[in-house]
Amino acid sequence: ASVDSDLGGCGTSQKSTSGFVVMCNGGAVSWKSRKQGVQSTATMQAELYAADLCGMELLLLRDLMGEFGWRQGCVRVMEDNAGCVQVAHGQRDSPKTQHFRRCQMSVEEMCNQGKIWLDDVPGEENWSDIFTKSMKDSRGFRKLREVIMGVTPVVYISRGVESMMRTNGVNPNANKLLRDVADWLAGDEE
Repeated sequence: ASVDSDLGGCGTSQKSTSGFVVMCNGGAVSWKSRKQGVQSTATMQAELYAADLCGMELLLLRDLMGEFGWRQGCVRVMEDNAGCVQVAHGQRDSPKTQHFRRCQMSVEEMCNQGKIWLDDVPGEENWSDIFTKSMKDSRGFRKLREVIMGVTPVVYISRGVESMMRTNGVNPNANKLLRDVADWLAGDEE
């Protein structure tokens, strides 16, 4: 999954836009672009509202997949705001987050329960950018569109994922993502 937000993107109301896309087997199965209900005063606040929206959708989809007999583990959610990732994982606390504490606690709880994992990725690798910002570069738009549509499925390997894979004790055969990352890292070392 991938989630993003802009800050005050609406010219008239100054409200931010949340966007997310959920992928399964290389193609999008759920996506949304929606104006947020409140005016955010900081990028991290807008990103947390978007992460909460994405998390709620992921919980629904995890339960649905479980009903079909395909239990899902922790879902990786690519996020391009490092502050949002740190707050979601309880690594950063600030009195400046008091006015959106409820949203913060919701995302933090999903992370603590192992249902989602926010991964810090660069903005150009965040697929949901296409839902929140106008794309000035047509090549960037085509790249994101083709990834989302499953034409050229790409898995971005962040430093966090790479360090987990290089650490002993991680079973690369646990799922396809881990196998692909292990194969990629094995080719990188040659």
